[in-house]
Amino acid sequence: MNSLLQLLSYTCTPYQKLSAWLAWSLFVCLGPTACSQAQESNQQQALELLQSGDKLLVKRDFEQAAEKARAAADLAKDLPLVQQRSAELLYLSGHASESLPLFDRVVALVPEEAPENWQRGIALCTCGKFADGAKQFETHHSVNPDDVENSAWYFLCIAKTQGIEAARKTVIPSRGDGRQPMMSVLKMLQNKLDPEQVLAAAEANTAEGSERRRAQFYAALYVGLYYDSLSDAERAAKYLKLSLSYGDSGYMVDTARVYLADRFDAK
Repeated sequence: MNSLLQLLSYTCTPYQKLSAWLAWSLFVCLGPTACSQAQESNQQQALELLQSGDKLLVKRDFEQAAEKARAAADLAKDLPLVQQRSAELLYLSGHASESLPLFDRVVALVPEEAPENWQRGIALCTCGKFADGAKQFETHHSVNPDDVENSAWYFLCIAKTQGIEAARKTVIPSRGDGRQPMMSVLKMLQNKLDPEQVLAAAEANTAEGSERRRAQFYAALYVGLYYDSLSDAERAAKYLKLSLSYGDSGYMVDTARVYLADRFDAK
């Protein structure tokens, strides 16, 4: 139990909320039942491996981070938290296809929490599994109804599988996403704003400094995905690269890097 609580504490960062929630859910389900000594040892080792993997990811040592993730996943196959964070580390290290079985294992272990797993949806898109990605983002709307990022990824999935007109007809709405420039992104998906207007809104509606750079990152990222939805690979790659000039760290910054590499740079 102590190791599980340590894992929960460790993962409470802005980019690991789902993992923390899964850990807490598992703890509630297990109650005070003590783990075997071997299980405790494996959980502790998995924790240490994940901590090391995160540090290696920050250092951009992607292959070593991936190795830590693989080892952690092998040590705690039935602990959703470990499987989830190992999958995330594999994805962020550039191993999207290898991350999918671990994300799927989390879904199998705690199916009632599957809608929360937007990270799985992004990995599916990166691997070109857009039909499955659409299902993931459609269900995520039920637990995160105003997230325009979810709308953008769903739009991409529908455009890739059913065409751009179908995507425009099925845009997931938002009652209001206060982050800049998300509501402009939504209007772009609805064909009410041009991509250039989204980029301009990110600058016009934010204060100079980190707030503006963050908004410009998201504007460029979702303009890039929008062009990918239109099958304009050249401009999609251009704006994904532009997003990386604004973003410095975070799950979505690494997502932009991995998606660009897997979907465009490799070609």
